[in-house]
Amino acid sequence: MSSKLDNIDYQMNVIKFFMDEFYNKTVFKSANKSGADLSPSFIKSLFAFVNPEEDYPIGELGKNARVKSSTMTDMVDRMEDEGLAERVRDKNDRRLVKVRLTKKGKKTRQEFYKKRRKEFESIFKQLAPEDVHKFVKNLSEVTEILKKIN
Repeated sequence: MSSKLDNIDYQMNVIKFFMDEFYNKTVFKSANKSGADLSPSFIKSLFAFVNPEEDYPIGELGKNARVKSSTMTDMVDRMEDEGLAERVRDKNDRRLVKVRLTKKGKKTRQEFYKKRRKEFESIFKQLAPEDVHKFVKNLSEVTEILKKIN
């Protein structure tokens, strides 16, 4: 088992470097051209709303974004200032406050998703179709394994 794990640190760093470079060179760069503040933390905030049509408690958004609730609270404050999100009282328990995306927030999230999708398509055009298929299949398998250990 040890020999199989010897190279894992290197492999994880290669993947991390690729993802960091991909987002820094393509997604964030193209987002800045639009004039929108789509920093990594801001994008995390938008995509913490797994379903953009649902309302979420701050704690669940923090869990989805993998940040502390206090950090998520600051992110939501910024989103509110930008008109992208709003706090609402829970219909069943008025003591609970949830957060929802506004129309502007949903639109911003969707526009970013479309940009990211175009960037992925551009990158994958460099590969043979069988390599793209293999990449997507292996990434799906890794994702399922990581869900088991996380």
